[in-house]
Amino acid sequence: MDTYFQIDKERAGVLVGTGMGGLTVFSDGVQALIERGHRKITPFFIPYAITNMGSALLAIDLGFMGPNYSISTACATSNYCFYAAANHIRRGEADLMIAGGTEAAIIPIGLGGFVACRALSQRNDDPQTASRPWDKDRDGFVMGEGAGVLVDTCTMNCLVDQPL
Repeated sequence: MDTYFQIDKERAGVLVGTGMGGLTVFSDGVQALIERGHRKITPFFIPYAITNMGSALLAIDLGFMGPNYSISTACATSNYCFYAAANHIRRGEADLMIAGGTEAAIIPIGLGGFVACRALSQRNDDPQTASRPWDKDRDGFVMGEGAGVLVDTCTMNCLVDQPL
């Protein structure tokens, strides 16, 4: 915890993205609107449905005041967040960045959307071979959820002028 207090929070930022964001909150809000009217939608509907809220809440909790936004590029979201965070450090805009992504769209509307566009594997009877992204006989992906973040910082040898 001593290291945390040594961080220059004005030069520390957060880039945490998501492909779909608060899909559960969005789905619940639409259901509340249809069934009970707009007065029954939670006041947290918009803040928790927008994709930048994970990054924003983490920055608020840590007191980080550096670069803070969200990137949404489907399955490549975390990679783009890592890339952008490293560039903030290389350009001298931040000394420390927390970067990563999160996704949890395993709800009826999320699954239904991927089923409708035929993106999911049909090998439901054989889970051992369902996920095979580089196989010539692949037939879609297997839905999952997860999150991951990295802490990126510049050391004394950091190449500030070298873009990625």
